[in-house]
Amino acid sequence: MNRPRHASFRSPGPWLRLYGAISPALCGTARLAAPFVDKLATGLQGRRGLMRRLTEAAPRLQGCVWFHVTSVGEYEQARPVIAAVREEFPHLPVAVTHFSPSGMDYAAGRPCADLHEYLPLDHPRRMDELVRAWHPRLLVFVKFDCWPNQVLAADRHGVPLVLLAGSLQPGSARLKPVVRALYRDVFDRFVHIGVCTEEDRQRFIGSMGVTRPVTVTGDTRAEQVILRYEAAADGKTAEALRGLGGRLLVLGSTWPADEKLWLPILAELLAGHPDLRVVLAPHEPAPDRLRSLERDLDDRRIGHLRLGALLNGRETADARVILVDSVGVLAEIYRAGHLAYVGGSFTTGVHNTMEPAVAGMPVLFGPVIGNAEEAGLMVRLEVGFVLREPAQALQVAGKLLADPAALHDLGRQARRVVLDQRGATERSMNVIRPFLAADPPAQDGP
Repeated sequence: MNRPRHASFRSPGPWLRLYGAISPALCGTARLAAPFVDKLATGLQGRRGLMRRLTEAAPRLQGCVWFHVTSVGEYEQARPVIAAVREEFPHLPVAVTHFSPSGMDYAAGRPCADLHEYLPLDHPRRMDELVRAWHPRLLVFVKFDCWPNQVLAADRHGVPLVLLAGSLQPGSARLKPVVRALYRDVFDRFVHIGVCTEEDRQRFIGSMGVTRPVTVTGDTRAEQVILRYEAAADGKTAEALRGLGGRLLVLGSTWPADEKLWLPILAELLAGHPDLRVVLAPHEPAPDRLRSLERDLDDRRIGHLRLGALLNGRETADARVILVDSVGVLAEIYRAGHLAYVGGSFTTGVHNTMEPAVAGMPVLFGPVIGNAEEAGLMVRLEVGFVLREPAQALQVAGKLLADPAALHDLGRQARRVVLDQRGATERSMNVIRPFLAADPPAQDGP
């Protein structure tokens, strides 16, 4: 069987040549900076002996489907497609490389491929060596973590390149003049670019100027959220929270910066809405953190109760705040909620906004949402709201809670944002299936 047509390799443009020339020095700089950056040091530690491990794995990975993801979110986007590949093409080996330590740690507990490993730093010689060793039939990038030397090595050896669940935010550094020219050269080596939204497609074509096919394949991570929601039944937690009566504002996966947004206005918000209770779920419910939150609530004279005590039948009459003291229950908590705030959006990036949306709630968050396309879409559709200070949180939440009919309607529209992504896995498979059914690239000589 012949492979789908793959354009002949063309020489890199000036900015890609410059990147290739300086990238070995950049790799060396990373090692110099490691003592000052914990995450970088952890990643370099995990890469010790990496090329030996990768080349030793080569015999079982010949002609593999190679997925590259940067961290946890991108791995979650890749998993439905990998599952579909393994079901439809069980004879094909699958390899997943990860850039970040958090992504590697997460995948270690949720493996889905024949190999999970770190990606080497983007050194041209190492990337060429890896492509030669594995001889992949297809290299799939997820979201945006496309390393230029990795792309060049694959392109040079005739390996088709695909992007799935691609994202290009309006303020992305990839759209700055010099960087845009570099990445246009990178992405014009792909056989297909699949993106999350029509806005992403327009930015790849209009703002970056890529000439390769760009289509909206959707966000496969949303499909996982839908399936989990539909498969899950209301459990003891949702039942207990519904049994409180009234309405629930869920503050999910919060960090201290998120709590500084809400704690100053909780007493006033609760006083203005007598039927309201707040479920506060810290991202890491460690004992010290829970005690600190309880002291803060006591200082503000807000009655509270831990979720564990609620589930054990403790009296709740004076408890206006339910403090979540366990992990793994947030998705079920959202099923009982009426309005949600998602944390992480004052630090590295907002956490999962699709879980509360698919449960039928408008979603609030802080300003750092560039990592979540669906959050930006919810803002544009006015079913998601960015909050920056306590007074704004009080005003927005108060307005939403004051109109139950509008609150319900906005929640229905937020749910539609997620449901509209259904079919993303099959659309992604339609892009890559021709390359999986075909012969792998011819092996290069030495």
